[in-house]
Amino acid sequence: MNVPGFRWILIGCIGVLVLFQSVDVFMAYRAALSSSPPRHAFQPLLDDVQDNDLLHMNKLMTDCLAQSETILSGRYMQSPLLRESISDDILAEVMRCPEAEVFLPIGIRSYGYCEDAMAYVKFLETRAMPMWVYEIDFHIDGKTYSYHDLCPHTAVILMNHYWDGLPDRHDFPSTKKLILMPNVEMYELQASHYHRVDYVLAKTKDAYQRITQWYDRDDNNRRNTSVYYTSHTTSDPTVLAKEAAKADPVTYSAAPRNWENLTFFHANGHSTLKNTIELLDCWSSRPDFPPISIYSSDGGSNDTYWRHLRDGRPMLNVQYHSGVFVTPPMYGKMMLETSAIVCPSISEGFGHYINQARAAGALVLTTDGAPMNEFIDEASGALITGVWARWTGDKVLMGPGTEFNVEHELICDTVDRVLALTPAERSTRAANGQTRYHEQQAYFKAAMAKFRRLLRRELTPGRNATA
Repeated sequence: MNVPGFRWILIGCIGVLVLFQSVDVFMAYRAALSSSPPRHAFQPLLDDVQDNDLLHMNKLMTDCLAQSETILSGRYMQSPLLRESISDDILAEVMRCPEAEVFLPIGIRSYGYCEDAMAYVKFLETRAMPMWVYEIDFHIDGKTYSYHDLCPHTAVILMNHYWDGLPDRHDFPSTKKLILMPNVEMYELQASHYHRVDYVLAKTKDAYQRITQWYDRDDNNRRNTSVYYTSHTTSDPTVLAKEAAKADPVTYSAAPRNWENLTFFHANGHSTLKNTIELLDCWSSRPDFPPISIYSSDGGSNDTYWRHLRDGRPMLNVQYHSGVFVTPPMYGKMMLETSAIVCPSISEGFGHYINQARAAGALVLTTDGAPMNEFIDEASGALITGVWARWTGDKVLMGPGTEFNVEHELICDTVDRVLALTPAERSTRAANGQTRYHEQQAYFKAAMAKFRRLLRRELTPGRNATA
């Protein structure tokens, strides 16, 4: 009698776990077809995004930012795996061999890329992999295998141009499928990146239009690359604030949002593309404006703030915090309490901080330029109109109109329009924005499920495509 080897026993156990997980997911999340997506877009399945989804996303974000070179799994209760972790645990995770996985090298495990990657990890039900996984050997029944021996059909999602030479490694299979997640405004993305991949996932409608038009001309699609508009999603730190308030209500319970006496909020981290300088210029010129809290860590914004003070503008309505670290639960509390969040972006690859502002239920002010105006319109926030596209020359492969000049006078004009609204109008617009956040997340979740099924059919034809 032949006794199954360790590898096949392990595969069988994993198969049983996946079966139970699939049944659980099916029972927990029901869906129905949505309407009017762009051409070639996945038909969304409408469902209610549960709080445990949002909590899980925040947990993944925490692990991504805290653990630099780990395997990050989308399975609940799965701890990050270091290179020094127990080899059987690493092997068990590797042997899951999902339809696709995210390559997330150490150099980009920062806020924006962790948001992007963990959205895929969560809703594609996969994992994020560091480089070392593709470099080590695995030992099964006295034989040695590479990662690609074990998972020959698992496609790799590459984030922008951060490939770190992975597809060029000597042992990288020529048949391995590559998936590109592009931020189309990035100067570093070249035609060679788009020519090399088999699938492209467009996070915004603007990106989808640009990419499909580019592939349709000049013999650009020799590889027969498929482009899909999947949308995208973002974690919601207000969920962490609500959870923290259960244990410590004094510290984390949010005060009711005031739609009559407005407060404003802005946070840009280290980014210079959030237009914090122009925002400071606006508030310095309008001492009559309601108070705004600004959290910033870039040098230009700090210089601008102190320049206004030296020039005799006290800016008493500005609470400026430079280089201050705020924990995610406290950040979520701030977003729950503020009336309006100002996001006058110069450029966005997706718009995670705009999306988080929507999720918080605040009134969002953002730039009337793509893709920012895909998140907000006059029914769900306020658009900063009158902006004009910057000249980028031939730096952006996907064409002009990816960066905008948003002058401080235009920001001030938009704030004036918000102040002219009634409290009920402000509240209604904010609620509409929050609803659209949840609808977009449901769309993305359904798109990821459909993409998994597509990959299963195309990359592993012997498997059951309905599993």
